[in-house]
Amino acid sequence: MNVPSVASSLASIAQATSRVGFEVQFNNLQNTLMKRFNNQVDVITSRNPSSVHKVVKLQKESSELVQSLPILEAYREANRNNYGQLEALQEELTDLRATISDDNNVTASEITNFTTKRDSVAKRLNNLYILVHPNFNDGQVILKLKESLAELESLTPIVGTLSGNNADISAFLTEIDNKVASSILTTSNTISSVLFMETNVQSRFTNLDTELLELTYEEQELRNSEIDSLKVDLGNTLRAISLSFEISGDLATAINNSLTKQKPPSGSVLNFFT
Repeated sequence: MNVPSVASSLASIAQATSRVGFEVQFNNLQNTLMKRFNNQVDVITSRNPSSVHKVVKLQKESSELVQSLPILEAYREANRNNYGQLEALQEELTDLRATISDDNNVTASEITNFTTKRDSVAKRLNNLYILVHPNFNDGQVILKLKESLAELESLTPIVGTLSGNNADISAFLTEIDNKVASSILTTSNTISSVLFMETNVQSRFTNLDTELLELTYEEQELRNSEIDSLKVDLGNTLRAISLSFEISGDLATAINNSLTKQKPPSGSVLNFFT
């Protein structure tokens, strides 16, 4: 009967104790490393982007552009409405003048007809919008045109000659007709300018949106890269610790084996000499 030596027994006990102790230590260390890893990931994901100031600036500009579009559109449409009213007003003024200008004599019936058409022209003039936008200057043509409203409403020919008794009416109609023509041209230019600005705003917004997307993507890629690097470091650390344990375990086993009396295999000729 082979009795294990004291050294062999102590080595076996030390080996078993060492393995259990390591597994406990390894588990605690692994938990500590995982907790630290999670904390580092939280720091990375919760931090402000490196380009935060640029992002905030772009977002502000983008918001301002979005808010400006409905205002530009409303301004353009109001000018389009004015443009249509101005064209109709120009036609009505021509018709109003024709009421008393077919010859040099102004009759009572012509005056009655003139008065009816005058009221229609005055109503259309009154319905024009006075529009204001900080980025456009239309010379206040509509405001100046509407300043003639009171005089237009009181415009009344008298029976007599057009060139003599009603010369002031003819002059007024020429003056207001010129204002309407100027207003039509200015309003048309304003509509074109607003439409051009709307296109630029939409284009700028698209560029800003693309730039914001690229910045966000780049920042996310940077975060992912840092997290992946942490994962690699964590894996390498755990593998190094595990390898160290395996080496220590193999060494303990080798020591234990060297302290244990070797018994030849059953049936071996060496059994006759032991």
